[in-house]
Order: sequence, then C-alpha cells, then structure tokens
Amino acid sequence: MPVSAGRDEWQVIVAGAGNAGLCAGIAALQAGATAVAVVDAAPEKLRGGNSSLTKSMRFSWRDSAHLARLLRTSDTGLVEELVAGRSEYANEQYLDDWLRVSGSQVNTALIASIIGRSASAITWMYESGQRWEPRKNPLPGDVPVVLEGGGQGLQDRNFEQFEQLGGRVFHDSALTDIEVTVDGMYHIKGVGPAFPATCAALVLASGGFEGNERMRERYLGESWRDVKLRGVPFNKGVPLMAAIAIGADKAGNWAKCHATPQGILLPNHMLPGQMQESHALARYAYPRGIVVNRNGLRFFDEAADYGNLTYVTLGQKILEQPGKVAFQIFDKAVLDADLLPKSYLEDPASVVAASIEDGARRLFIDVENLVETVRAHPRVGTPPYLFVPVVCGLTFTYGGLSVSPNAEVYGGGRPMIGLYAVGEIVGGLYDQGYPAGTGLTAGAVLGRAAGASAATYAMKIGELL
Repeated sequence: MPVSAGRDEWQVIVAGAGNAGLCAGIAALQAGATAVAVVDAAPEKLRGGNSSLTKSMRFSWRDSAHLARLLRTSDTGLVEELVAGRSEYANEQYLDDWLRVSGSQVNTALIASIIGRSASAITWMYESGQRWEPRKNPLPGDVPVVLEGGGQGLQDRNFEQFEQLGGRVFHDSALTDIEVTVDGMYHIKGVGPAFPATCAALVLASGGFEGNERMRERYLGESWRDVKLRGVPFNKGVPLMAAIAIGADKAGNWAKCHATPQGILLPNHMLPGQMQESHALARYAYPRGIVVNRNGLRFFDEAADYGNLTYVTLGQKILEQPGKVAFQIFDKAVLDADLLPKSYLEDPASVVAASIEDGARRLFIDVENLVETVRAHPRVGTPPYLFVPVVCGLTFTYGGLSVSPNAEVYGGGRPMIGLYAVGEIVGGLYDQGYPAGTGLTAGAVLGRAAGASAATYAMKIGELL
C-alpha cells in the first residue's frame, strides 16, 4: 500500500501543532517526505499551543558574533550590552544550569544531547525563517535574545514555513487512539476531520496532561485539580496515554510540573493570541524583594539563584501555602530604581503601603509574623512598600514518554519502530525546577531529529511496499 495514495494515508503524521510538532513537520518535508500532515486538537483560530505564549529559547553560544548573526546586526556595542560581559554560554555551563535546578530524576544523557545540538538547531530555525530580537529590560541571568514577535511570531512563521513546503494542517482534530497494523503502519483514530488516518511514521507532539483535571488530581495531587493554567486548555494527555496503551515506556517525574508565580488575576487558562496578556501576568522579579505567605512567613529563598532558574520552584510552592496565595514585597529602593516590570505597578490587586503593618492588614497577612520576618530577613528597607499578591499558574506536566536522543519512543527499553515523541510529551527532562527557555529548545532539537528520521523511515517503507 503506497503511504501517500490518498488524504487518509500519509508518510508522516505529527500529532500536535506546537513548536516541537511544527519543527518535526518542517524537518520531515525538508528531508524529502511529500505527504506530511499535522493534526491538532485546537480550532484554527486558536492554533499555536503553549509555544505561542512564550518568547525565549535557551541555547549555547560561543561568542557575541553568533548572537549578532541572529540579530542581523553589525552593532557590536548592542550585542556586548546584551551579553553583559559574558564571552560565551558554553555547553558545560548550560548543562550545569539545567541539572542544578531540575533535580536528580532526569535523563542526563538526553539533556546533554539536546544541549549539544541547541546552537545548530537555532541556526537551522534561522535558515528556515525564524528571527530573533534583543531582549528588552532583561533580568539578571536572562537569555539575551528573544524570538521576534515572541511565541506568536514563532508560531506564525512555523505554520507559514510548514505549509509553504507542502504540509497539511488539520485543526479541530484530537487524536484518541493508536493502533499498529499487521504490516507495521500506524492507524490513528480521533475526533475531527483528520481521522481515521494511516501513516508509516507517527510523531507525538501533543503536550502533557495539564489540561486534564482528572489526570492532574491523579498524578500531581488533589490540590492541583482546580489550579489555573497559564497555558492553553487543549493538552488533555490522551495521545500520551494512547502511546502507553500500545507499549510505550513512561519517563520522568509524573508528580511534578512546570508552574510559576502569576498575578492573582490569572484566568482559568490562556489562549493563543493572548501572549501580551500572558507576559503581563508573570511575576518573576521576586529576587529583588521577599516572598511570604498568608501567615507572614517566608517559605522560599528568593536569592538562591537567578529568577529564571528558580521561578518554577516558587510557583510549585505557592500551591502549598495557606489559601494557595503568596505575596511579593518590595521597598522604596526597588521602586525608585524602576527595577520592576510595569505590570507589577499596573496590577489592580497590588497595594502600595506606608508601612509593613499597613500592607499586611490590607491584604489580611499576619501582621506580627510579617513584621518579625522583615526584621529577621532585612531584604526590604524603607517605605513605601509594594505588596503584590501572586498565585500558581500551571504551564505543563513533567511526566511523559521515554525517548532516545533521536526522539524514538522506547517500548520495553527498545525503540518502537516508526514512533517518535517531541515537546512536552517527553519525560525525563525535568524533575523539580526548570531553566527558562529550555522547553522550546528541547522541542526544536528533538522535533528536527524526529522529523528527519520519520521521513527517512517512511520513504524507505514506501519503497518496500
């Protein structure tokens, strides 16, 4: 049976249209496949996934000239200002940052492999049409460049490139079941216009299970059932479980997730097209003040590391606090130096107080405990003080599938022929914390590898049939 004979028969099908999935689709087409489809659960007007709500990718760079090429500039002064005196961001430093904050239950070999290919993946993306721009008002430790137009720009360019190369996107198409046929093909079922369909190679890029409240409760715990999402609501974990049902191995910490401090007005979920609103709700400047709970007690070391390496740990801990809320507090010195994002001051839930006692009373924080906390940990000095209420926002879950560095899904400890997984459905990359910008990078690296391998395999199968 030729695998490209009709609309329902494809060489490669990619389930999920985030950055990882579209990178896989683009790579498959570039590798010579001519019948490649991406199926996605979201409607077309809400396409883009969590990728559309972010803006940065963490990658290795060997000198400022590397960044200058990405920015298409000869202004060495601009680049030197961006890198803040750093001569490079080597693979070794990248790996140390990742492992230092992520915890011990990770696949170190897989992570090192991703990091080692991160610079070339960025170059590949640039050559495929992606663009970068200087990061505005960076916090210490931030990646110096961001995607032009943020995640929305990233995804708009990804879709454009994929479709220009001849790929087909099916929206409103949620994969629910995977079967392996007697001749080794993948027959997939689901809800929507893409199904049923058959392919020689299947790439799973459908995210974690953060959009499924029952799975959140089962794996993360009861307190996570009703948590707010700072990502999209479409990632239900169904393709993940379908892969496990046909023998795929699990990997990673299924009891942990990427969760960050967000403004208290965070809605129940975000949607593609709301990138600006999403960024305005981020509350990552906490290293410049202190963080306390409703009892007026610190529960987190704000200065343990750069904020972009510890913000997920803080987000996770907020959900453990009384009322599932916390408060970031800053003093006059921080306010006068204009060290906070505008969104902090524009948040209608924030309170400017003449004293610690006044702010505590207005926000129903234990006054006596907070006064003692400030006295014992004088990270805030003279008034006035800015009190910023924050909640936990869940982005994606860590538990997923076991894969090789080539993104092949393992089953029984061996690669499952023709089956690949990329993006947030991959387990073993994170255990506790999360280094900012690594998700898009891992998705691009593994997506590129999966797409090329899937195309090669599918074309070989086509020749044999």
